[in-house]
Amino acid sequence: MPYPAAAQFLRTAIPDIIRAYQSALRAVRSPLATRKEAWPKCRDQAQAIVEDCVIALSGKQPPAPAEARRYSHLVGVDRATQGIAVAESVRAVDILWSAMQPAIRSAVQCEAAARRTSALLLISTVFRSSSGSRLYAGAVGYGNAAPRLSEDLADENTGTAEAPGETPVESPACAGLSQREKQVLERVARAMTNSQIARDLGIETATVKRHLNNIYAKLQAESRIDAINKAYGRR
Repeated sequence: MPYPAAAQFLRTAIPDIIRAYQSALRAVRSPLATRKEAWPKCRDQAQAIVEDCVIALSGKQPPAPAEARRYSHLVGVDRATQGIAVAESVRAVDILWSAMQPAIRSAVQCEAAARRTSALLLISTVFRSSSGSRLYAGAVGYGNAAPRLSEDLADENTGTAEAPGETPVESPACAGLSQREKQVLERVARAMTNSQIARDLGIETATVKRHLNNIYAKLQAESRIDAINKAYGRR
């Protein structure tokens, strides 16, 4: 079901959203906004996520995710090169969602009252999907780049790197995780909720929570962001 009025409003609000997003990132001193070389890619990713929401509201399918994943993979490599932790990318998604809220509320109000809840649900669903796929691809790029960067520092004559794999490179801290705990953590890195993880793995939400508690204990992590950073990033 298309929501043309909401789509039009959200489209025109993109510049304001990006400005609010950059301001919020700077307020928490995120290197994604404070470093000149990092902000352009961060801005492009944020704008693409909002545009995916606009496209969905227009009743169309967002572009094929393959190109977005390839670009996000390169962004992850770039952030590893700059020494920007994976946790910053996860935090940035939360900040972008917060920056979008005023525009989302106004956009939804452009639709008839009976259609507002479904429009809001669509925006939320597309945002999670779009940002989650980009986060995961970025984590893959980051995880594959970080070990190679360490090797390059140790030996400038390191040969050509192998092609990136399909999953993020785990840190030694993951050695104590069970296979199921690793599966849960991979989905956390894709910004999936506990309910989404449960459906994806065919388990109960309570079981997901139990696995997460075990992951936190084994990684000595205090939150999802902390666990992702310790599992796939560098401290």
